[in-house]
Amino acid sequence: MLVRFLMLALVVSVAAAFAMPEIPQQRALSSALLATAVLATAIFASSSAIASLVRRSGLVLILILAVPAIYMAVQLAPVPVHGLGNPIWETASAALNAPLAERLTVDVRATVQAFLHYSTAVALALITTVVALDRQRAWQLLSMLVAISTIVSAYLLLRQTIGADGFSRGDTPVLAATGAVPAVLGLVLSAAMMTRAFEDRRRVKQRPFRVATTPWFALLATLLCLSAILASGDGMGTATAALLGVGIVLAAFAIRNWFSGVWGIASVLATAAVLFLAAFTLMPIRPNADLTVALSEHPPGATERMLQDAGHAGSGAGTYAALLPIHRDIAAPLSRERPTAAAAIAIEMGRPFLYGVLIVAVVGAGALLRCSLRRRHDYVYAAIGAGAATSLVVLALVEDGILEFGASLLAAALFGLAVAQSQRDTGAVTEQSRSARPVVGLDSPGPACAPIRSYGIGNASMRVGLGTIAVALIAQTVWLLAQPSYPGGLPVEALVPNDASRQALLRVLPQNSLRSDGDLRSGRPAAAPQPAANGAAASRPEFGVHPAAPTVLAQALRSSPLRGDLWLMLAALSREQRSVEYDVAALLKLSYYTAPNDLALLPLRLTAALGEASVVSDPELRELVQRDAKIAFARQPALRPALIAAYQSASAEGKALVDNLISEWDSAALQSMRKEVPIPGPKTDPPLPSRTWGRGAAR
Repeated sequence: MLVRFLMLALVVSVAAAFAMPEIPQQRALSSALLATAVLATAIFASSSAIASLVRRSGLVLILILAVPAIYMAVQLAPVPVHGLGNPIWETASAALNAPLAERLTVDVRATVQAFLHYSTAVALALITTVVALDRQRAWQLLSMLVAISTIVSAYLLLRQTIGADGFSRGDTPVLAATGAVPAVLGLVLSAAMMTRAFEDRRRVKQRPFRVATTPWFALLATLLCLSAILASGDGMGTATAALLGVGIVLAAFAIRNWFSGVWGIASVLATAAVLFLAAFTLMPIRPNADLTVALSEHPPGATERMLQDAGHAGSGAGTYAALLPIHRDIAAPLSRERPTAAAAIAIEMGRPFLYGVLIVAVVGAGALLRCSLRRRHDYVYAAIGAGAATSLVVLALVEDGILEFGASLLAAALFGLAVAQSQRDTGAVTEQSRSARPVVGLDSPGPACAPIRSYGIGNASMRVGLGTIAVALIAQTVWLLAQPSYPGGLPVEALVPNDASRQALLRVLPQNSLRSDGDLRSGRPAAAPQPAANGAAASRPEFGVHPAAPTVLAQALRSSPLRGDLWLMLAALSREQRSVEYDVAALLKLSYYTAPNDLALLPLRLTAALGEASVVSDPELRELVQRDAKIAFARQPALRPALIAAYQSASAEGKALVDNLISEWDSAALQSMRKEVPIPGPKTDPPLPSRTWGRGAAR
């Protein structure tokens, strides 16, 4: 009964990670299931199963799994020494007039979510290891993983063939998968299943239904996964990663069947190395590019700038999306920038951590291949782990698919399966025979005393460790469900009291404040054109903006200080409400620093900046406002109406700034603008160009 429940929790968690969008409710479901499964394992698992888990884990593997979690906790912890944390916390503290502790991470919520993501993957790997200790259950689990990866690969293939828009519900993908990791892992799994089926057909004379149908199922899975890989947009990089993984599985198959012995192993490995090097020569490499993005097929402009600014300690796990608006080009969509997993890890965790991960992956692949060559009939499972580790190392330099929730859970289940079958359980039988001997006395020395004591301590420690992981997962589930849920990224429900006011506010929000990857999120507003409105209208009394709206925005900024859209909304609301708690100039300055090239923020930012006399008198901020005005007037003609609208409601100092700036370029255009647009009264609101709301891009 326990094993069936564990297998159900495992399969449901992996399937839900692909079938549901990446929202807190999805991760809460996976966390709740895995928390129950881990707790049940800690309480009800047999002593032999726990002892087998202890033997396979080892101190080194436990330390390797604990290091990322410890490092993320260090990034989240307040830095006791002033100046060692990220400078954004000191700047945000001054702007919000509130004491904020310095941290290594630049976004607390993003790093917490990354920590929860990692803990879920580790828990799934442990559950898979316990389930796959039995040979029959390991085969069943292999079949389930092949089926899941094949379904995801078929979806990826259909999306490449039909198009992303033709195979989705509205603008939400049917499955939450964008990278080629499921297809590559599925190809490795199906190749291993094919070799195992070939050996079964050769060894068994009377072929049952399972032995007869397995090759056809594995062949279908291989064709679908291979087609999805060839249809992906990453070209030779993904194909080379798949070739490496499948090649290691086939090399283990050849060694076990035809080339046993030292010289046979050496010849097979040498041939495989030559083929792998030949495949690497076919991969296109960007000249003069950072190693982490040299193999990427996507333009890495903003990512390379982030790599140049990244420190050795990193900016915090999961913070790539928060840093992207600072470094991207003007008017560049967020969806166009797709980093590699290696680049994202180097930015978020630091280059030393990235190098450590790559070394551990390569050494782990070698260790699993060594374990595979020591097994007889069940060598394919450890070979799967070795091939998958090698493929993921290459994929980390090509794309970022391994960082997706579903792909990471699939990889965790695969490695749990490989570790579970990496060695035989001969120790359990020996231990049972030793424990059955009669005890002649408490002080009597005997060879069984020390092993029994060590196994007892190890089993108890493992049960305590599993219980601790279960408690952490339960706390994670509570945290995910307790998070406030708002449309997009901005807390619209908290800013306005009713539906009419909410719709009025949605018309004036900056477009990228409705990001699906925001800290405060749930659904999305309808993707339809909205009537024109101005940025300041969001806080007018007739729109019913709640007086506590600035407090809600400030609370979000205390944990996510790189949200340029929230800084801008807080500045606009503080200006309209004449708040003395915040300095509008300081808030606008942070909006410029955290999202300098986001054109969706430009209309509201110009309106707020030109209407504030203190903003125009600040030399640094005046230069930033002039840059926005130049962009709207000369480089982006579609934004010229926004500049005219901001000019209408500007203060005398703001109008003088625009007059001086435009007169330097085109005095005739300035005269035409003055004649075309009447100068309104001080309470007239300038209209902004209408725009269509859509879904923001997330990593």
